[in-house]
Amino acid sequence: MSDWDVIVLGAGPAGSALARALSPQRRVLLLDRDESAWPDLSRRIGESLSGAAAPLLRRLGLFDAFLAQGHAPRGAFVLRWETEEPRWFDPLRDPHGVGWHLDRTRFDAGLRAAAQDAGASLQTEGTVLSVRHEVVPQGERWAVGLGVPHEPASRVHTAPILVDASGRSMWLSRRLGLPVLAADRLICLYTHLPAQPDDRDQSMQVCADPDGWWYSVRVPSGERVLAFHLDSDDPQLQSLRHAPALLAKLAAHRLFALPGAIASTLRVQARPAGTALVPAERLQAAPRGLYVIGDALLAADPISSQGLFNALASAHSAAQAIEAELAGEDQARFAFTQEMHAVQSRYLERIDQTYRAVRRHAQEVFWARRQSRAEGSKEQFFIHKESHHGNQEKTARY
Repeated sequence: MSDWDVIVLGAGPAGSALARALSPQRRVLLLDRDESAWPDLSRRIGESLSGAAAPLLRRLGLFDAFLAQGHAPRGAFVLRWETEEPRWFDPLRDPHGVGWHLDRTRFDAGLRAAAQDAGASLQTEGTVLSVRHEVVPQGERWAVGLGVPHEPASRVHTAPILVDASGRSMWLSRRLGLPVLAADRLICLYTHLPAQPDDRDQSMQVCADPDGWWYSVRVPSGERVLAFHLDSDDPQLQSLRHAPALLAKLAAHRLFALPGAIASTLRVQARPAGTALVPAERLQAAPRGLYVIGDALLAADPISSQGLFNALASAHSAAQAIEAELAGEDQARFAFTQEMHAVQSRYLERIDQTYRAVRRHAQEVFWARRQSRAEGSKEQFFIHKESHHGNQEKTARY
């Protein structure tokens, strides 16, 4: 058995930033999967970070190292949303700064390394077999058992503070029975187009489509990320998982020219992308010492471009609350949950406003669903529950 001050499940941006902020003053254990077994992680998307993140990186002492990683300044934002005519937004007018297009592999690895440099212990071996809250003579604590599936736990780690930073899977919250709510069934189909010598366009392009919306940007490697977002029950989904069909659908918008033979070499991947959240106010009823941050608390729709910023911001707020709770302040977690509830409320209001703006496709199923929610039924969410047959959804009011 090993004793820690804080155990963090997930060493993505949120978990690593939190561990960096708490170390070396606190003994922090980061638990994550072995990335060598997940080769597709190097092809993840989520490349945009706003200039508002700069103060958070400075507080972590990482801003100079972040700049040295070679991320590209964000170019113009070109939006074909309310109409097909492009609207240009100049990032130089952003009071927070232009922001960056990220090399996600370097960004995530840099945060993990920074957490370890500060004293956090990263463990990627073993599977989390059990999580339980215990009352012991010294007070309350969390016990996390690790080992090989279908065998007794070979090691148990304990700490008064346990943090769910498991990302969009919201693994720990689900395991503990907290409600996991989803606003829609948005799926992102994406691929990485090979770097082209004549591609110098650094703008970020977003375009509404009758069946969803497109996103494209050139990342620091020179590759161009191309993504289409649609609902998981759209009958086109399976065909669009093949690059020729996806690029044929893109051609109707004339966003940029593509070499004719490129489709045969591309792999299209899919991932959930819709808004999902654990209601922050429900955390107050959870056992003492439990925190949820990053995508595990609020998995943002990519149209908001807020996912990575929220990961860093929620980690910063959680670090302050955890320090206060470990120092004996009983209301520390309550203040954190109140702040996160306000963040979730503002986000939901803004995402509804964004989708409501596309009136030209209002009669199409994809847009009608979102505009119906935005115009009066936004309390309608899906509650996801685990079953032996995979995730099941049932409609509920929230």
